[in-house]
Amino acid sequence: MSRTASALLAALLTLLLSACMETAPTLPVAAAAPALAPPIPVDNRAKADFARMTGINSDAVAAISGDATRSYIYFDLFAANKEAVAAAPERLCRHYGKSLKTSHVTDPGDRVPGMKALVVACK
Repeated sequence: MSRTASALLAALLTLLLSACMETAPTLPVAAAAPALAPPIPVDNRAKADFARMTGINSDAVAAISGDATRSYIYFDLFAANKEAVAAAPERLCRHYGKSLKTSHVTDPGDRVPGMKALVVACK
């Protein structure tokens, strides 16, 4: 009798626990992830130029490449001021005398740890 009671109790607990568990949500099919940016280039401009162009603290920006059509801002994810990174695409486009079309963050092609690339397209 105690075996039957134990089995019933185990079955009841299993049923109760399975009711508490959630199934993983079905994720919508997303667009393809953004492509990697080109590897980080050597950029010998003064760090003050980077801060003026992007608003990101100069010690966090490694390089800027491209032009008004498509630019890449390579920055240290941990050293950069997050608000400045969010405002950088518009500021860089204004530097070029343009308005912001799109922007997104991706990894540089050489995948340097801690570094990210802010891809900016101006119109």
